[in-house]
Amino acid sequence: MPSRFVVYALVTLLLTLAAAAPAAIQPADGDLIPEARALLDYLQSVYGKKTLSGTWGPGIASYVQEASGRLPAIVAFDLTGWNSPTWGKTYTPVVERTIEHAKAWHARGGIVAFQFHWKHPMNPSGTSWRDRPKNSPRYDLAKAAQVGTPEHKAFMDDLARHADYLQKLADARIPILWRPFHEIDGGWFWWTDHTHPENTAALWRIMFDYLVKQRKLHNLIWVFNCGLKTTLKREAPPEEHTAFRKRYYPGPQYVDIAGIDIYPNSYYGWGKNEEESYPKAFQIMQEVAPGKMQAMCECGTFLNVQKMAAEGPRWLYVLQWFEGDAGWARTCYAHPQVLTLEDVPAPSGRAVPAVVRIDSPPDGLAPVAGDLAFDVRAMAKGAPVARVELRLLKGGWHNWFLMDEEKKGEALKESTLLCEAKASGRLVWKDAPPGLHQVVAQAFDGKGNATLSNSVRLRVGLTNLAGGKTATASSKAEKAQAALDDSLFTAWSSDKKDAEWLCVDLGSVRTVSAVTLFWAKANAKAYRVEVAPEANKWSEVHSETRSRGGLETVSFPPAKARYVRLAGVKRGTEWGGYTLYDLGVYESLPK
Repeated sequence: MPSRFVVYALVTLLLTLAAAAPAAIQPADGDLIPEARALLDYLQSVYGKKTLSGTWGPGIASYVQEASGRLPAIVAFDLTGWNSPTWGKTYTPVVERTIEHAKAWHARGGIVAFQFHWKHPMNPSGTSWRDRPKNSPRYDLAKAAQVGTPEHKAFMDDLARHADYLQKLADARIPILWRPFHEIDGGWFWWTDHTHPENTAALWRIMFDYLVKQRKLHNLIWVFNCGLKTTLKREAPPEEHTAFRKRYYPGPQYVDIAGIDIYPNSYYGWGKNEEESYPKAFQIMQEVAPGKMQAMCECGTFLNVQKMAAEGPRWLYVLQWFEGDAGWARTCYAHPQVLTLEDVPAPSGRAVPAVVRIDSPPDGLAPVAGDLAFDVRAMAKGAPVARVELRLLKGGWHNWFLMDEEKKGEALKESTLLCEAKASGRLVWKDAPPGLHQVVAQAFDGKGNATLSNSVRLRVGLTNLAGGKTATASSKAEKAQAALDDSLFTAWSSDKKDAEWLCVDLGSVRTVSAVTLFWAKANAKAYRVEVAPEANKWSEVHSETRSRGGLETVSFPPAKARYVRLAGVKRGTEWGGYTLYDLGVYESLPK
């Protein structure tokens, strides 16, 4: 028989271990499918230790991959179809495509999140915004929460139709971080009741009961989300703002995760995303939703990861809404505090494709011609990696992150295999010729699944006479230098006028015979290229009337020039000016 001391020691050890291991979260939906339960457990396992990365939509995720080499762990989609009228011929296809994109992200092993810019349930031509279009009728939330009213019927009918699409994800057993009524207290959306927040909270509970108890959608992890401000006067004491936020909270039994959206706003005391980790916001949400994991549900760009790691708070996840600075993305997504897609464990019993990235050379490098080495890392998340290929895209540089998967697939069919290996390592492109080239890696697993890396754009064996020189412009002159720097993510963007120009001073008279233009979406339909040996003595060397954007190479007879000017004639879009990533000037280019 063990002594009393041994028994006491064992009991003490067990109690210590029990205290050290956090209790499993009790989900809002007690009937969560195993896949959603596993995701919730994973989130709990990293909370307070690491921070998951996230982006709004596949487009921003693709940008982050191009900029940093890494994909985010979470991609957020939107259940709305955006277009009017609601459920019209241009609304429904958008929702259907979104569901397919969410399925594709899940198939890659990513975490799927959804917010819902829910359009006014009683106005098919309305929006999610409270006062848009102008003079839109207000939606009575008290009546919406009251069974038997037209407002309630409209709420339930529209919710039911959208739930049919959530059902498709439930049928596919895809867990969702579900964030309805986002920025619930901000006041700009129709679902915020400024006077009686309890009506908004009641609608949350009605939605929960319908989706979970009636529709049996047991794949939803419920995320409650406040905005950067409340509808109270800014001067009200902080405790009043927090108390007001609490009135929107539907109750802990209806929420799994809480969070806030913060965009820089000095008026309300929020600094730049890149400089802050927002401990004040974290504390506010802990008071509003005590005991819940806290997330930065939206921010413009990634928060200051160094502060998060050193001082906290360590948000559960940070979801980036805009593209932001490419260098900042590289810093954040490579930081050991941040978890990306390659860190998310593959779901039990389900194989997902490998993750692959090119670590070097960096995008935009200008190496000499000859043998070029690429450091490629491929990570298995299911079946082992069987092969890694390095491929050269046809046609020089592309806006790879703006291309959808179908267009990327078409580009790969026309690409050239440079070399291959059986695993990660250094792959060498032998005898790379001079030119503007774009290279991408592709990893294959033993089951034939293929995934793509970030791409790398190179200016091989060429001397760009405009690189780093002085630029001037007809508008947005402070951004003109961005078209001459080493980054192909920065750009000069003009005002929304046709007659805009960008000029480079080469510093001295040079012989030039070629110019390259690398456009963003807002390109020129028509433009001129002009040169001058001295100020204001311009000669036209090229006129273009049918530009298609992307990368354009303009060749002309050799001319003496100190100044080279791109003169816009006609914009290619109605919504933008001219946006140019890179202006290159050369003595000559290889044919």
